[in-house]
Amino acid sequence: SSGADIFNDISGLTFDPEIADVVKQHDAALVLMHIKGNPQTMQKNPYYEDVVCEVFDFLSNQIKFLNQKDISNIIVDPGIGFGKKIEDNFELINRLEEFKSLGYPILIGVSKKSFLGKSLNLDITDRENATVCAESICMNNGARFIRTHNVKKAVEAVNIFNLINSFGKLVNA
Repeated sequence: SSGADIFNDISGLTFDPEIADVVKQHDAALVLMHIKGNPQTMQKNPYYEDVVCEVFDFLSNQIKFLNQKDISNIIVDPGIGFGKKIEDNFELINRLEEFKSLGYPILIGVSKKSFLGKSLNLDITDRENATVCAESICMNNGARFIRTHNVKKAVEAVNIFNLINSFGKLVNA
């Protein structure tokens, strides 16, 4: 039977919790993303006491729900740009490593996002360099999956990241 290998739920199961059952039925992986609000309302004054703690707690609770359904093939995504202010996005990226303690790989999507454009006054067509820089920092801070628009540039960044890391291990061995 045809099915999906990976489900990407931008709502972290809040729009439709039954997605978990579909994931289980297809024995698929699930990208569990955080969003505040919905795509129509998410950027209307989002507020957090501590964005990292709140996103972390949300993902942690959703992981418990999935584990109760015997689903453990999970990828976590803090939802950069989805119900977050510019500074929230930078805080999440800066503290991305904290999400590693959830025990699942981290996916990040920063490609061409408006927080990059607004921060550097860049039109969407001029955000490639900012994207690659942000993606590289995300990898360094623990991201294992990159959702991007420019695969060629992201692959180059990943290759350089891996070369630098393997070289460091060789030298220190």
